[in-house]
Amino acid sequence: MTMKTRSREWWIDRAALLGVAVLCAGLAWLFSIGAGKWSTLILATVVFVALLLDNHRLRKELKRYRDK
Repeated sequence: MTMKTRSREWWIDRAALLGVAVLCAGLAWLFSIGAGKWSTLILATVVFVALLLDNHRLRKELKRYRDK
């Protein structure tokens, strides 16, 4: 089911999307202010760990497919 453009549901969806965007921007600003000069290092570390975990997961999945 699709929403009709300019319908009530469409406006509610767009308002919710805008609200979440403003909330995320506010949280990012608070993180930047709170972490200060360490924010770049913290974000880089989080991204690096996430990449390592995803790589590990994908290697396990690939091994499972090869063993079949």
